[in-house]
Amino acid sequence: MKIIIKFIFCLFIMSNSVLADTDVNTKNKVAYELYKELRCLVCQNQSLLESNAPLALDLKKVVMDKIELGQSKGEIKKFLVDRYGEFILLKPKYSIQNILLWLGPILFLFIGFFVTFIFLRKQSMYKEEHLPLTKEEENSLKKILDNNVS
Repeated sequence: MKIIIKFIFCLFIMSNSVLADTDVNTKNKVAYELYKELRCLVCQNQSLLESNAPLALDLKKVVMDKIELGQSKGEIKKFLVDRYGEFILLKPKYSIQNILLWLGPILFLFIGFFVTFIFLRKQSMYKEEHLPLTKEEENSLKKILDNNVS
């Protein structure tokens, strides 16, 4: 009987540690995903995951604290965007405020094609036509060339 009780006790302890590890792993996974999606405000082109700046370390701690409080990824992102602006997101949201950011490259490409088309079209319109010389011009040219050769 003592062996059965010890066995059940061991199973109980092991199941609690496995469940605790699962909870910690889930929290770490959520934190890791958020670190990849958030920008370091000091380094600017690095994620929080890549940065070791003091502010990045503070932001990592804030994210972990929010996860410990049971907040979701969306709530944490909203909190950080409200506090630091949309710049903290490595990939900004699609919205009216930043539509030029998303459509700007395509717009500039079309403008470049349009300007190039207009420029090439004007160039073709002003091509010089080669008109034949008149007899008088040929004789005059011949005299000039003959004088310069001798």
